[in-house]
Amino acid sequence: ELASELRAAMQGAVAQRTRRLEITRRRLEQFDPRYRLAAIRTRLVSRDSRLVAAGKLRVGTAQTRFRASALRLESLSPLAVLGRGYSVCWDSARTRIIRDASTLRPGDAIRVTLAKGEVAALVEDRN
Repeated sequence: ELASELRAAMQGAVAQRTRRLEITRRRLEQFDPRYRLAAIRTRLVSRDSRLVAAGKLRVGTAQTRFRASALRLESLSPLAVLGRGYSVCWDSARTRIIRDASTLRPGDAIRVTLAKGEVAALVEDRN
């Protein structure tokens, strides 16, 4: 009977130590570099795809804003203004734009730039 109790006690102790060993093994697995690197790799792949998507969105937004700005700028270009029917009046040497009729006298030569071409003229009268 003593041998039987000893055997049972040893089996219980072995079973308890086996359970403790399994718990310790599971804890150590958490620190295994392979598992940790796999988790890090998964996070990196996820963040990389989010970063790429955010970059594409940012580039698309910038391109849209750039196109809108380019269109606004194009509408204000001197050639676009001339194309809408306006003209630019210069002195005869084309060194100064005439903005005020009071700066001219009858007989002054001027040049007028249009959307298509240019004309030379003499001032006859000013109002």
